[in-house]
Amino acid sequence: MPNGPDQAAYWRDFIISRCGFPNQERLAQQFEGAEFGEYCACGCNSFSVQVQVGTPPLARKAKRSGVVFSADFAIDTIGQLEIMLSINGTGNLDRVDVMCNANSRPVPDAILASPAPFHISASKHLVI
Repeated sequence: MPNGPDQAAYWRDFIISRCGFPNQERLAQQFEGAEFGEYCACGCNSFSVQVQVGTPPLARKAKRSGVVFSADFAIDTIGQLEIMLSINGTGNLDRVDVMCNANSRPVPDAILASPAPFHISASKHLVI
């Protein structure tokens, strides 16, 4: 399936339920009513996120945007699936990057990922 609104909705649900984010409720609030866009066409499933005004932030305000959380999953025969969440300067989610093998392979239509990530990295700036 090409990257677009339906894929973004799939990844939203996957991320909330399976990535092991330390404050799952806060993450769900970030996605609630958010607008998705800027769907990458390179073979990854990355997209931008515009969170509704007034939504409690994921992280403390930062001087710059960047990745605050990542989760890596083993995928059947092709290696690994990497998911990274980035924030903007206000601490709100602004991008989701979904890639396979450091973006060296396209994300397959059917994901047979391990039930839980084998590696998680979370910023100390997250609101937990």
